[in-house]
Amino acid sequence: MAEPPIQQKPFEEGIEKLISRLRRAELPEHVFNLYRHDDPALDTRGGAAKRRENLRRYLKALPAPKYAFIGIAPGYRGARFTGVPFSDESRICFPGSCYDRTSTRETAYREATAGIVLDLLGSRTDVVCWNIVPWHPHKPGEALSNADPDAETIGYGLEVLEYFFQRLYPNVKVVAVGRTPATALTGFKVQGREIEVVASVRHPARGGANDFREQAAALLGIELSAEDE
Repeated sequence: MAEPPIQQKPFEEGIEKLISRLRRAELPEHVFNLYRHDDPALDTRGGAAKRRENLRRYLKALPAPKYAFIGIAPGYRGARFTGVPFSDESRICFPGSCYDRTSTRETAYREATAGIVLDLLGSRTDVVCWNIVPWHPHKPGEALSNADPDAETIGYGLEVLEYFFQRLYPNVKVVAVGRTPATALTGFKVQGREIEVVASVRHPARGGANDFREQAAALLGIELSAEDE
């Protein structure tokens, strides 16, 4: 007699449903669904499946964070090929890690923003990272480029973010990383309750690295060294 299937815990079940939502999303042509599609010229075989597994492992390791850092969207040198917000292949997909590379590039991608965030957070488990748009907006016809998400795409992302807060992290304190997330999260509600943004910090890109480090470090109680400043 076959054994009954093992029941998933509510948190893990929530992760699976979140990933399913990401995968099923129908998006404009200029927004790449990295959890559903593979670009034969850029992705290894099964790249989307690997990115889903990377995200699954990332979220499972953070069952009870205090803060959620909400950025803009994956960049082509970063989360586009890892599936994990504010990360890049070079820093989390190294040999022996639990994360897989998905780009066909000979050397792993490195992203400045990912490096700044990961260097600050280290192995902390009290911060979970996400984006208002969890897919990759790019310039039309230029897969290896980044573009600011339009209002329609942000709307799709906020639908996923609502589930993210409601099902996975209902008690987390929200930190907007950059002006776009700060604007998108103004008045944002989950089940009729307005999400409180406890802080808004500068995005590390476009000259904001030092401000981000100082603001995020102050929030998290991290003492920066002279090398960090």
